Amino acid sequence: MTDGNSHEALPDGTKLQIRLPPELEAGVWSNFAVVRHSPYEFTLDFIRLDFSGNQSPRRGVVVQRVNMSPQFVEQLISALSDNMSKFASNLAPSSLETLNQPQDDPDD
Repeated sequence: MTDGNSHEALPDGTKLQIRLPPELEAGVWSNFAVVRHSPYEFTLDFIRLDFSGNQSPRRGVVVQRVNMSPQFVEQLISALSDNMSKFASNLAPSSLETLNQPQDDPDD
């Protein structure tokens, strides 16, 4: 997406041209999220937690807040699940494959 444009398709095949403004090209880093909902919408706060050495995080800052409909949340979960499966089976470093395997308890 070097020109700031992307071409995507909806599930029904409708083609979309999506423009990414230059000021958003760098994106933001998030390593934590908080999800809230009301009867009408979901709110996702993407947060960057700052760590100091091996200590627990001392502070965090919301880097982006996104509001969306429950219907879109379902579509997003489906898309994330599909992409995570593809990532895990094709692209993930072998060290990530052990994340879902039970670990031996050293106290046993």
